[in-house]
Formats: sequence, structure tokens, C-alpha cells
Amino acid sequence: MAALEPYRLGPLPVAGLNAALELELDEGDVVMSINAHNHARRRHPVEFATYFPQLASVIANPLYARDDFRNDGKIELVGKPVPNLEFLLVAVTVEKDAFGRYNVVSFYPISEKKVANRRESGHLKRVVPKN
Repeated sequence: MAALEPYRLGPLPVAGLNAALELELDEGDVVMSINAHNHARRRHPVEFATYFPQLASVIANPLYARDDFRNDGKIELVGKPVPNLEFLLVAVTVEKDAFGRYNVVSFYPISEKKVANRRESGHLKRVVPKN
């Protein structure tokens, strides 16, 4: 039996993230492992059903990003893919896996107030799309 493939979520917008966070990320696709997917679906079924379909949109076009200093090796992408939903935070590794991919390690809704507080404190940086 063949191993299940991770969910492919598209390329990480490295030019915009590198500029916003002063990083040197290489181009690469973002995936979510089957184990991470199943864990999120089991532990948070309501949030999962609402926000999993929005992951690729936030990854492709984050409004904000921050270096997650408390969780070394990860960055957080924040977007609001659907106007009537809360913001969505997507945590992604900054080191590629053995297949050259970045991995989603977590995602969850985040309130507008938290986004505003993190912006005001300078923790969230605006991501400007680069071509």
C-alpha cells in the first residue's frame, strides 16, 4: 500500500516574506502532513471544517507575518481569506523537509483585536506581494 501524500497548499511567497521579516527563505512549496491534518481534524473539528479550506489562500497571500520567536524555526502567516470569518494564523516551518517543502505545523483563528495588538507592538509585519 502506497503512503498517503501530504496536502499540497502551494508555493510560499518567499519574496514578500523575506522583505517583511528580513529572512533569506528559498522558494518552495508548502504542505500539510497527513498526520498534522488528521490531528487538527480530530482535536478541533469545527475550526478545521471552517478554516482548512482557507489555508492555501492565506499561504499564497498573507496580509501579515511574524517570526515566531517562542517557537524557533517557524513563522506565522496571518490573513483574512473570507470577510465574515476571523483572521487565520498559519504556522509554517522555515526549514525545508527532506523533499524541499515547507510544512504547516498549526493553524487557528485569531481575533481582530489580537491582530491589531500584534501590529501595534511591531510583532506582525505587513507582507507586500512581490513578483
